[in-house]
Amino acid sequence: MNIYKLLNVYQRIKSPKVKLLGILALHIGKRRYLSINIDPVMSCNLRCKMCYFSDAETAKKMRGKFSSHDLEAIAKSLFPRALRLQIGCGAEPTVSQNLLQLVQLGKQYGVKHITITTNGNLLTYEKLHKLVENGLTEITLSAHGFTKNTYESLMTNGKFDLFTALIENLARIRTDFPDFRIRVNYTVNADNAEELIQLKEVFKDAKPNVVQIRPIQRIGKSSYNNFSLQTIKDNYNSWIMPVVAYCQQENITCLYPTPESLEMLETVNGAEEKSNSLVDSLPYFYIAPYEGWKEKIDPYNENFEKYAQRTRRISTILRELVGIGTVKGERSRTKSLNYQIK
Repeated sequence: MNIYKLLNVYQRIKSPKVKLLGILALHIGKRRYLSINIDPVMSCNLRCKMCYFSDAETAKKMRGKFSSHDLEAIAKSLFPRALRLQIGCGAEPTVSQNLLQLVQLGKQYGVKHITITTNGNLLTYEKLHKLVENGLTEITLSAHGFTKNTYESLMTNGKFDLFTALIENLARIRTDFPDFRIRVNYTVNADNAEELIQLKEVFKDAKPNVVQIRPIQRIGKSSYNNFSLQTIKDNYNSWIMPVVAYCQQENITCLYPTPESLEMLETVNGAEEKSNSLVDSLPYFYIAPYEGWKEKIDPYNENFEKYAQRTRRISTILRELVGIGTVKGERSRTKSLNYQIK
């Protein structure tokens, strides 16, 4: 099963009603359709300038971690309905002492796609090998530069040598696990977009399966303050498109912003972010050890079926189905981008 092929099919379906009907059928049929997005610990070893962890006050508030018992309860409650387990969403999962346990729980409950998003600086070959042999199917590497100067400037406390060593280790991992997938998330801004094409050289020994080019967004406070996308738009054909062409040539799935989506994002950067539409948010379930996290779902006393009943998920979908097409006017713009997939 290729999760990105499923994503491509989902995005090709233009009708929200068809998407909702599909989700409803999967839900009623007790099939797997959820992406469980989990931060096992609310901390990070880096202070990337484009991230809210670079703001001292925000970093102080980002505390909390799931215990081993918490993870067991969460897995029992949610994982039977999970199509995908995403470990690491807004924090660094390799800081957690229970990361291996979480991967093992995903495999135990039959989750086919288990991925971590990480800066990778704490991952040794031995740790990575242990994760993969216990069920990890993909690693997503966050990168803000492909030269030592840019990488270490934007990813404060990060070491480019550790990043390149990890790539060498990934090449070794693939000798034992040839199906293990590598994804690269590259957040582009005016200071690093030009060197994006160096992806070819940096990953020459461990070719990624997926490359996502993510335009910078204002998400909370951060020490980086140039959120203008104008330079990227002006150089789109020389900075972005060569990478897209390279990915096509090498059969790498590339998720990249269109000029139109960059224009849309330019108008909302700095504005208050609004919620995604129901059809986009229903398959995703985020859980993290923030204060009062059990108010959303208490996995010790509630599984996903009970949660769905309490939150009237079926009724909500049916109301949305009835309402589609009856509301006039343009939907509110959000920070969520529709990525082109090639």
